[in-house]
Amino acid sequence: MKILLLGGSNAGIKDGWAVQFAQRAQDHEVENRFLGAVGSLYGLMALLKRARDGAEAPDLIVFEYCLNDILLLDADVLEPALIEDALEAVMDFCAHAGIGLFLLCLEPRPADRQRRAKTRVQRIYRKAAQRRSVAALWLSEVFERRLGPAQFQDENHLTTGAAKRIADALLAALRLGVPAPSHRHSAPARFSYVDAAEARFQGPCALRALSSRVFDGDFLEISRGGASVWPGEGRLAGLMLRSSDDSGVFKIQGTNAAFRKSPRSQMQELVRHLMLLHYPTRRILARGEIEIAMPEDERDLMRLPEDRGLLIAPSIAPFEKQTLDIHGVIFWRKKTFVERLRDFFRSVG
Repeated sequence: MKILLLGGSNAGIKDGWAVQFAQRAQDHEVENRFLGAVGSLYGLMALLKRARDGAEAPDLIVFEYCLNDILLLDADVLEPALIEDALEAVMDFCAHAGIGLFLLCLEPRPADRQRRAKTRVQRIYRKAAQRRSVAALWLSEVFERRLGPAQFQDENHLTTGAAKRIADALLAALRLGVPAPSHRHSAPARFSYVDAAEARFQGPCALRALSSRVFDGDFLEISRGGASVWPGEGRLAGLMLRSSDDSGVFKIQGTNAAFRKSPRSQMQELVRHLMLLHYPTRRILARGEIEIAMPEDERDLMRLPEDRGLLIAPSIAPFEKQTLDIHGVIFWRKKTFVERLRDFFRSVG
């Protein structure tokens, strides 16, 4: 069986659950495509990208982004409706492709300040799993509700011993068989993924292929004075960027307003060339397209309101030498209140 692991940093650390699971699952072909500091929206994008690239479909996906969704919600980087719709889209993808889906639901080290976000996100995952008959494994189940600080090496990462128990429990659960999510009524796609090949650009811009341990694809490099246009409808939900020492502040021009944003992250202290899905915290709308540009006038750019993100770091290159590497964007058509109410009554009926 071909098993695809989509998870956060716990899936990428040495002797983490994913590494130990792969060691135990010798009878299967296991592919680990983790990316830390991103949530379920990135997991959806990764699936859409694989399908677009013509990659062989797996038989089973282990999806481990509950923990990161908790952290992002707690930091006010995303809203619950985005998690709900992204999970629904992941389940639709797997249902239509006949791919088994297993939700591995980790959580941060117990802390009072994250309790509200944890409760909210876990409720979203439980309801989604129940509604679509999707198998799930919860950290509290593995440790029989005796989960405590001893199972964590820091706030968000499990110890090697705890990861071993996760790997063992996951393998035992998969032996029982994991079906694809149940089909639901026909519904419009809520997300559109637009990559660099679909963008129009002008000025000092160049397409180039970039590859890393966690992500590979074509990126559009935009230098000062360059601009790009990305076709789409709805709200801008994510930007897949690569940040380096040369990265600098850029402009997002939506239908409703313009903002400045930085691609640099404090995580570059650990990973110098960082590929990451950035979540806009402002409401940026597209009615046909948005523009992403690297203006030459620093004063005008810095006058724009800032779209802040998680762990943002300042640019270090001279302004005129700064660039932006962007692979793609994700647009989200948020459900209306009436649509959510209709879904509620269908789920209880």
